[in-house]
Amino acid sequence: MLAFITALAFVLADPAELDRVLAQYVLADGSVRYAALQKDLAALTRYVEALAAPPPPFPSRQAELAYWMNAYNAFVLHSMAAEYPASKGRLAGLLGRANYFYRRKFQIAGQSRSLADIENNTIRKFGEPRIHFAIVCASKGCPWLAPQAYTGENLETLLEARTRLFFSQERNCRMEPGVVRLSAIFDWFKGDFPAGFVERYRPEAAGRKRKFVDWDWSLNDAP
Repeated sequence: MLAFITALAFVLADPAELDRVLAQYVLADGSVRYAALQKDLAALTRYVEALAAPPPPFPSRQAELAYWMNAYNAFVLHSMAAEYPASKGRLAGLLGRANYFYRRKFQIAGQSRSLADIENNTIRKFGEPRIHFAIVCASKGCPWLAPQAYTGENLETLLEARTRLFFSQERNCRMEPGVVRLSAIFDWFKGDFPAGFVERYRPEAAGRKRKFVDWDWSLNDAP
């Protein structure tokens, strides 16, 4: 009976359900219609609640990473929408960010974990630097949230697409005389990026001094 319940929970946490939510409420510019999502939160709530159960073995490493990335994005999306509009200023100050990312707990895979714990001790451990352009903390400084969920099958294609999109935007990577101004992601997580990573996507950055752009912590709320 327990095995059946666990399997059912995994079915309910099917990324296809998250996919439908993202497609409906995430705009092309990565912003989110939080006010509208708050009024139609049932599907996302089911997905988030289903994540509490331990999932069965994953068919691939890609499927496992997709599961954790979707979970991170879903927890952020759900908590911001459920508490909107009070959540609009949640990330504005250091204390608010500390409370949200480090102290607030979410139920996943039979454990109670913070967003920082999920990111630093699970997602980043996969050794895939492109995750930094795919998991989104709900701030405008973040990469744009993809309007679709990740799966084992689409992970490679989407990670590469989100990374190329990120580097194509001047707010994240801007060339100036002798300088390349990069998103603070490259400062905060510098150890995650191998040598030549930036130049792989922006060859003209080679030989330039790196400076980092101030982060915009306002909510990625659609007008």
